[in-house]
Amino acid sequence: MRRGLVVSVCRTCGQTLFPRRALCPACGGASWRLERAEDGVVEEATTVRHAVEATDAPAVVLASVRLDAGPVIVACLEGQAGTGGRVELVAVDGAPIARPREGDSSKSRVGRHRRGQ
Repeated sequence: MRRGLVVSVCRTCGQTLFPRRALCPACGGASWRLERAEDGVVEEATTVRHAVEATDAPAVVLASVRLDAGPVIVACLEGQAGTGGRVELVAVDGAPIARPREGDSSKSRVGRHRRGQ
């Protein structure tokens, strides 16, 4: 599996999207350039549970991941990564997946900083 995923960047305003849409939601532009996104930092994570009667599938954790270039994308979070944790990005069956980087703690960097004060 190849690391990273390809995101689309609006040539007009720089908005980054995955997947790309026909028109940029920020400025209405229709011209895009492609960039590889290999990692980022978790800004927020939310657990999404399916309706009990609909399926027995496990809950999914969605994370807002700030890319190194600045924009934020939403990815499924695998493993433990707290807010501020560094994750690697991969595309699995066309979906963005965020996985904790080896060597990074599962605890929030923000939380570690506050405890040290």
